[in-house]
Amino acid sequence: MQTLILTAGESSRFWPFSEICHKSLLKVGNKTLLEHTLEGLKGIEVILVVNPKTQLSDEITKNKNIKIVMQEEPKGMADAIIKSKAVVKDDFLVIMPYYVNIKDYIQKLNKASAPAVAVKKYEDGDEKTHGIAKIEKNKIVEVREKEKFDGAGYSIVGMYKLNKEIINILEKTQNSDYTLEDSLNEIAKTKGLNYFEVDGLPSLKYVSDLLSIKKFVYFNVKKKSEKHIKKNNVFIETTAILGKNVKLGNNVSIKGETYIGDNSFIGDNSLIRDSIIGENTEIGFGTEIARSIIMDNTHIHSGFVGDSIIGQNCRIGANFITGNRRIDRKSIKIAIKEGYDTGLTRLGVIMGYNVKTGINTSVMPGTLIGNNSIIGSNTEVKGRVESNKLVYSKKENTEKDI
Repeated sequence: MQTLILTAGESSRFWPFSEICHKSLLKVGNKTLLEHTLEGLKGIEVILVVNPKTQLSDEITKNKNIKIVMQEEPKGMADAIIKSKAVVKDDFLVIMPYYVNIKDYIQKLNKASAPAVAVKKYEDGDEKTHGIAKIEKNKIVEVREKEKFDGAGYSIVGMYKLNKEIINILEKTQNSDYTLEDSLNEIAKTKGLNYFEVDGLPSLKYVSDLLSIKKFVYFNVKKKSEKHIKKNNVFIETTAILGKNVKLGNNVSIKGETYIGDNSFIGDNSLIRDSIIGENTEIGFGTEIARSIIMDNTHIHSGFVGDSIIGQNCRIGANFITGNRRIDRKSIKIAIKEGYDTGLTRLGVIMGYNVKTGINTSVMPGTLIGNNSIIGSNTEVKGRVESNKLVYSKKENTEKDI
């Protein structure tokens, strides 16, 4: 069964990483999210829809089982499907490039009759990012894009089994604002639309969603991991996964669903729990990292990092502290678009690539820091720091005679 993977969008809600690459090309754990997804599709013909800026690895571009389709402008899912008409067969799958656990659903997808969509039970707020569906007598009878309406009890997730009938409908209206949801609604209202229920699919609409995809990456890595070696005066829970040549200091504790990448170092008296640590990272003395993603080649001297995402090649000075909860314990907003309520009550910093911080810096919950920025010593940061900025607090010593 051919599988169409959509990787041509702007990922504008994924700042600051959207300045670096498409969100599916972020490396989390030992592979990019796209590579994790492709791993679950071995033996299946894949069509990748990309834009001119997409930088794919040689391993992907030279793979004879992968066809590349160019979408010159990010005009949405409908346009991407139309662009693929020449290479798709009658029935084909359409999925998002960050479905790292796609292998779990292949059998269910093969049994579905096209056209069909994947749905889940509606949850409050789903209409902000999902199409909404009404189901009667085992058929979807109405679909609306990002709008909750009477009788609608399901949300459409980004997994479809389609055929060329859909492409023909889309082509007739491709110069309008017609969307894929409109086409699905046309089918739903005339003859009913097939569906299949799924659960446990990762969602990656906003940059903060990376924290929810962490567990899917962990289990994907765990399936192939080798047994780690226990060492003296080091506590490693059996759930932890250690890559090759990982060095651990004295009295290190590694707990929960944690992955530590190849050639990384964890310093004395450090605690790592439920986190993904990239390759060639260095975590210094007495550092606690909880429920976070630390990408490749980042060095943290010491401090506390909680519920945070830190990009590649960052240099974090001593006593770096993330505030990860509001005092009132309300959900945390981030400065994306007009301000996005993440729905999370735990969220620290989201830090881009190549960021440097001085000693004794701290960040408030939901802080965004752009790529290549520098945060000066003894500075508290909140809200959003744009890329390529220097931020510091001016403090002067007062000297008096005694």
